Amino acid sequence: MQLFFHANLNDKFFELPEDESKHCIRVLRKKTNDQITIIDGKGNKALCKIIDDNAKKCKLEIIEIVHFEYNNHKQNIHLVVAPTKNFDRMDWMIEKCTEIGISEITFIETENSERNKINIERCEKILIQAIKQSKQYWLPKINNIISYNGFVDNLKAEDYNCLLAWCMEEKTSINSVFDENKPTLVMIGPEGDFTENEVNIVLQKNFKPVSLGNNILRTETAAIYTCSVLNYLYS
Repeated sequence: MQLFFHANLNDKFFELPEDESKHCIRVLRKKTNDQITIIDGKGNKALCKIIDDNAKKCKLEIIEIVHFEYNNHKQNIHLVVAPTKNFDRMDWMIEKCTEIGISEITFIETENSERNKINIERCEKILIQAIKQSKQYWLPKINNIISYNGFVDNLKAEDYNCLLAWCMEEKTSINSVFDENKPTLVMIGPEGDFTENEVNIVLQKNFKPVSLGNNILRTETAAIYTCSVLNYLYS
């Protein structure tokens, strides 16, 4: 089933965005009276009929709409990560974590960060493509980059099971500190890792330090590994 995206399914008649219209009409060669499926990233899936097969602004009529509640074990994971200098690797991370299942992504600037800006619009496009690919109905939230201290100062840590993934000598696994009754927030640092000061700050907020195994992982690999483990534990 091919899915298309439109952020607002409140009206019975609406137009697809130009990129979605082009894909629908020129690439997939859909015609007037054909039926397609639209999602809005808010839990809604609509069966629609094409009433004007314009390749720039395809017009649709909603035939039927169904609402899906959160898939809780995939909507309980907040990834907090320092972006890498090569943002193509972050694009890949965003895509794969979304396909696996995640509720929110926040980018942080740490003392060892190599990047302090991100393109939110580009990230949102990747999120949309990923939920379409993986047949999901809820779009993860993505937050612009914020300083490490700014994020920690405003965090209500008591609302989460807070984990800190870092290169420590003690090997504490994620599953040994996992709490299925709370959403999980996991913080992953830059390739230079967190500084001792940064670690101490979040340990005072009752973050639980965890190891991701014996191997040293790239930032994006660590994020994908962690999302995979947490999805398995929540399932």
